[in-house]
Amino acid sequence: MRILIVEDEQALAKIIKDSLETEGYAVDHLSDGQKAFGRIQSTHNEYDLIMLDLMLPNKGGLQICQEMRKMNIDTPVLILTVNDDLESKVSLFDAGADDYLVKPFEFKELFSRIRAITRRPKKALSIELKVADIVLNPATQKVLRASKEIKLTLKEFRILEYFMRHPNIAVSREDLVRNVYDFDYDSFSNVLDVFINRLRNKIDSNRARKLIETVHGIGYRLNAHT
Repeated sequence: MRILIVEDEQALAKIIKDSLETEGYAVDHLSDGQKAFGRIQSTHNEYDLIMLDLMLPNKGGLQICQEMRKMNIDTPVLILTVNDDLESKVSLFDAGADDYLVKPFEFKELFSRIRAITRRPKKALSIELKVADIVLNPATQKVLRASKEIKLTLKEFRILEYFMRHPNIAVSREDLVRNVYDFDYDSFSNVLDVFINRLRNKIDSNRARKLIETVHGIGYRLNAHT
């Protein structure tokens, strides 16, 4: 497995690189954001994971992640950040990050996050999903309700996709965290609430029939019944 580390704090980058190589990973390191983006553009298929610091010379990690996703580069991204507030977490996922890790961190947690991210299937299942009047295409990541396209962020899309693969079933918050984020830990709790509320506003706002229901004491359900 090959990992690209983009981190301008040289001492930290060396520690991470040495630790990963001890675990058997092949690791490249760059410290300049613009140079890293050029490398990603030309050789992203060579990497199984990209670790991005947010504060980088010439091009920040958040901008790199956003531009990667606009170019349909789907290599998993793990963001390294010093910010642990809810707004920062949401902005990272909106930019297309797969996960984040707050500095300082334990290497045991870093290795767990890497294993969680890289065990995902590379491509989403391509079968088009239909529930009630919603149509979701995993390959194109487009969503229609009543033939009108609804723009979703990556995390909103993944939550809706999970709902649509389990229609009429009460889905616990724990199941959503585990399956949408691929890692089961409490720090995603508030973030999940934000994305559920956003998804509800986009899917159900100003519609007589509300599809996303709260199941008290359990979680949520996508109601496919007419």
